[in-house]
Amino acid sequence: MTAEVGILNANGLVLAADSALTMGNSEQMKIFNSGNKIFSLGPSHSIGIMMFGNVQFMGIPWEIIVTGFHQKIGARPLDSVWDYCTEFFNYLENVDEIYSSIFTEVLIIGYAENVSNILENTTYVPSPGAFTLADYQKAVEEKIPALLKESEKMKSITKKAPIKVFSDRYGEKLDEVFKELFDTVFLGLNLYDKFKPDLYKIVRNYVYSDSYYPDTYSGLVIAGFGYTELFPSIYQYDIAGVVDKVIKKRLTVRQIVMNDFAEDRCSSAIVPFAQQDMVHTVINGIAPDLEADLGELLRATLEKLISELTEKKLLKESDAPEINKLKATLVESGLNAFENMKQERHLTPVLMTIDSMPKEELALIAETLVNITSFKGKISFSMETVGGPIDVLLITKSDGPVWVKRKNYFNPDINRLR
Repeated sequence: MTAEVGILNANGLVLAADSALTMGNSEQMKIFNSGNKIFSLGPSHSIGIMMFGNVQFMGIPWEIIVTGFHQKIGARPLDSVWDYCTEFFNYLENVDEIYSSIFTEVLIIGYAENVSNILENTTYVPSPGAFTLADYQKAVEEKIPALLKESEKMKSITKKAPIKVFSDRYGEKLDEVFKELFDTVFLGLNLYDKFKPDLYKIVRNYVYSDSYYPDTYSGLVIAGFGYTELFPSIYQYDIAGVVDKVIKKRLTVRQIVMNDFAEDRCSSAIVPFAQQDMVHTVINGIAPDLEADLGELLRATLEKLISELTEKKLLKESDAPEINKLKATLVESGLNAFENMKQERHLTPVLMTIDSMPKEELALIAETLVNITSFKGKISFSMETVGGPIDVLLITKSDGPVWVKRKNYFNPDINRLR
């Protein structure tokens, strides 16, 4: 995990990121505090590229890909940030090394492991009395056709490979993932062959889906100014690999500073990436998980009130349908009122301040938000996956990309030519 933020207004844009790189999984984890996550395309281009999540794409480090893109476009600036996004993916599609059969297999196995985790964590209703393994086994069996039905409805990024072709290519590796699960859940009852065809189809459908992304995807941010643009913009993509020579990607953030309020446009914005909870807490005045609990607390409180009034004969049981409708209305009304209060007291004042903030202050705010996320990790029992030096890249129309803070892996005193 990592913490990154982009802040933009009419004066410029700033990108800030920590340096923590997490390797491994929850059982075996190693954290390095020396990762580079922000890259400049040099003085000829007012563009910064930032990455989070998986530091590689089909086995190639993103830093190498960005360097190759920089060399490809040369010193000629492009007209818009959108043009940079388009050219970046055009370049990526022509990097032969991304079409690796080995890393395609790794990608498929990752999807299978995701499906396996979903099945392993299946929720169920235990029989009256005590837990029985049969309840859990039944729930897992019922989950498989449900997942298949759901996956069949997903839109595909390209024409799916026939299931026989997919099975012949990857069946052996998929078996290694799913047999371990079935031996654990079903204790050697040899049920795997029964469900194997459905499991193959689920994985195939997820791989080709335009909406299902594995936990190992990369986040890529492209931000700054095009040559003809007066104001900055920021685009963020989720990228999950290559499927049949098609890059699986989706645009998830699009913020454009303009002097109007059209859809997808703004006069200023704070955009967090990766680990976002503390940034949202600062700008919204409440932690996201606490806000989510608020609705449940409101529903539970009304349920308790209705129950006690019914018990004391102050409400008739025959009125239950009307009372439930009223409860739903009250919950919705209360949450809407809270949302309006949050906007009025916290988010709007913050963005109004950001609107006219000088570029130097933007850099300080971005660095501080990343620092706060790191600090939160130090005073909680969770793993400190945010840390190390914070890199800050400021981009303005007049000065282009300027490093406000940047760590070096070399000693500048003995590398004067750099």
